Order: sequence, then structure tokens, then C-alpha cells
Amino acid sequence: MKWARTAVAFLISAACLLAQPQWRQSPGYPAYQKGNALFVARKFPESEAAIEEALRLDPKLVPALTLKAKLAMAGNRFDVAGECLRRALAADPTSGYAEFLYGLEAYLTNDLRSALPRFEKAHQMSPADPRVALYLGIASETLGQTDRALSYYEEAVRLEQRGGAPQAATFLAGARLLLLMGRDGESEQWIGQALQVEPGSRDGHFELARLLLKKGEAAPAAKEGEAALLLRGGDTTDAQIHYLLIRAYRGSGNSPEAARHADILRTLEGNAPR
Repeated sequence: MKWARTAVAFLISAACLLAQPQWRQSPGYPAYQKGNALFVARKFPESEAAIEEALRLDPKLVPALTLKAKLAMAGNRFDVAGECLRRALAADPTSGYAEFLYGLEAYLTNDLRSALPRFEKAHQMSPADPRVALYLGIASETLGQTDRALSYYEEAVRLEQRGGAPQAATFLAGARLLLLMGRDGESEQWIGQALQVEPGSRDGHFELARLLLKKGEAAPAAKEGEAALLLRGGDTTDAQIHYLLIRAYRGSGNSPEAARHADILRTLEGNAPR
């Protein structure tokens, strides 16, 4: 599903829920703190064990429930995640973070009709959280609501900039949609902003290559495609880049390079799991 890898990366990298004062009084809070520290260190089995201890001591400890849900979603255990998030929201119906994760659980299970209202509710609870605005945009775009999606991407960018932490992935979400809408000039601006934030973004160089190819600038597109191929991370696959490079080199009249990338692509497709 589109954005699934980005969502899982978010689950692993994003900061956990800040503990409210009442939660710090919980008998399970020290075990939660240990589990959170292990999560940050990417020691996930040890983190899960500590979270289970926290919930044994306090089954309604919301930070532990949301962290357990994140671990479960990262491991594709969506039934566990959904149960944890329902328990978290029953314990604290005002938790915008729990509601956001509940929307993410629905999105990752392709239940978009449930994801959108959950994201909307999270947005009402946490209007300053750019992650909520971003995923409202993603869900809206997936449902074909392009104008609405773009307004949420713009809001997410504003919120990230206001917080001093703009993200290349947010700019690229808007750039892809603008390109789809035929607003190529604006798309190029958003891609440029993404590459300012993260010059080593594989997705950013790939999207710039796509845009240049659409504009008929095949040689610069090939250069950006080669740059993307050398980078790692993001959602863009090697196969996507090789396919773009075949088209770019053909467009620039470089048949040997087009043939070389076609050979590589055939090898990749032959090795792909069926």
C-alpha cells in the first residue's frame, strides 16, 4: 500500500507520547520508562517485555498502551495494536496521539473509511501536530480528495516550519500531488525545498528526475536518476529508478546506457519474489 513503508519508519523513529503528570504516579511508569528507552535504542524485544511489565502493574497506563501499539504495528500485528489503542482511548478519550495512532492502524490495514475520521478527530485534539495534518492529507489523497489533501500537506509544512523541523517527506508528498495535478512549477518548488532540507534524499532526487523527464529534459533527468540510485532510504525502489533511467537515456539518445539499465532491470525483476 502507498506510504506503508513511510508509516512503519515513522512508527520506529517517532518520539513516544510525552507522559502527563498523572501517569508519572502510576506503579507501571518506571517499567514504561525502561521500555521507552529500549525502544529508542531499537531493542524492540526487550522494550516489549518492559512494556508488558508496565501494563501488568497498570493496565490503563496510556503511554505504555500506545508504545505497545507502535511496536505491534511495526510488526504487522494490527489486531494487537487496535486492541491497545481502544484501551488507551477508553482510559483517556482526550489523547490526540492515541487517536492518531488509531487512524494509522486503520490506514495500514487499508480501512481508509475508518482512518479518515480518526485522523480528523486527532486533528481536532492536536491541531498543532504536523504528523496528523500530513496523514490527513495522505488519507484524503488516497480517497481521491486532491484539493483537500493539498491543503493538509500545506498545513503540515507550515506546522513543521513553525516548529523548526521541516521534513523532506512532507514536501515530497505535496510535490507528488502537485505533479499529478499538472501544477509542475509548484511541484518543482516543493521538490527544491525537500532537497534543501535533505540533500541526500533518494526520493527527492527521484521526484526531481521524474519532473525533469516530464518537462522533456532527459539528460538532467538521467543525472538526477543516477544520483538517486547511489542513495538509500525512502520509498523509491531500485527498479523504479532503473525504469526511469531507461526512459531518460533513451530520451537523451544514449542507447548504450538505456540498454545497460534495461539489463539490470530485467535481472531485478527476475530475482523478485513471485
